[in-house]
Amino acid sequence: MTIATMPVGLFPGDFTPTFSGHETFALRSTWLKKAYDVLLVYPDLFARDDAIVRLGVGKNMVQSIRFWGRVCGVFQRSAQGDHYGATNLGHCWLNSLDGWDPYFVSPASWWLLHWNVASNPEAAFTWFYVFNLLRGGEFTIANLTAQLQSFTSDQGWRIPSDSTLERDIDCMIRCYARPTIKQIAAGAEDSLLCPLSELGLLDTLPGERIYHTLSGAHPTLPDDLVAYAIHSMMVRQQRRTIAFSDLAYAPRSPGRVFRLDEDSLLSRLHKLTSITGGDAYYTDQAGIRQVAWTGAMGDDTAMALLQRMFEREVRDV
Repeated sequence: MTIATMPVGLFPGDFTPTFSGHETFALRSTWLKKAYDVLLVYPDLFARDDAIVRLGVGKNMVQSIRFWGRVCGVFQRSAQGDHYGATNLGHCWLNSLDGWDPYFVSPASWWLLHWNVASNPEAAFTWFYVFNLLRGGEFTIANLTAQLQSFTSDQGWRIPSDSTLERDIDCMIRCYARPTIKQIAAGAEDSLLCPLSELGLLDTLPGERIYHTLSGAHPTLPDDLVAYAIHSMMVRQQRRTIAFSDLAYAPRSPGRVFRLDEDSLLSRLHKLTSITGGDAYYTDQAGIRQVAWTGAMGDDTAMALLQRMFEREVRDV
């Protein structure tokens, strides 16, 4: 298993990958909402001695909640350094009065969490590598550890230790792998409560310690979120058109991150004009397949796509 040639500008010049911070705890559905509510009153929550009391968790879990809030895009550090607050996305998503889905009960939330974590190399690098750079989609903990060490060496970054990577990879697996009957019987909380395990993106071969990512149509993935991912990709690259091959296979693309096969991605692109209200469209002329975005682009457009996604999710229930 090898990686593709790195696109120019995939990583900033001062980029340093992160392989820790979660304290080995997988994301849990209730954590972000609980911390959001407390942060509204105590922006210094994560620096407070009584944070474990206010969140009702252990000390290491407090640090893990801070990590997950940041990588999921709902918390950010303020100028004061030890203060945190909700991002605009966090307020729209987690507000008790009119938040989109404060307790992450809908597939739209699960997929958006996955996009925020797996499409961002600055967040949790092992997640990014597996869903963007790993070829073939199959790995063991040992060979993924070796690949990540080789990759960081090639990039001139500090090479993480075996133990650091093994803990990081194990946490990633527990986020996505469906709980086994044995885990359910034992009440393994990480496996039972992580919303990412609902996506069906990672599986293990029966009786083996070999894992593989699962590509397909993923019917619970909202079309609006695919449009949002395309918009994010185009804004990041400062482009108004983008080739189908890039949308399907480039790092930080909807095809790679959401594990959509070509036919499934294509079927969603045919809905793009309707989903975006005419702001974007797919064309296939003279063998050139691409998406063009002719409407407004930027933060307001991105948030509007997410707003419509959750509104549509509620109507379809």
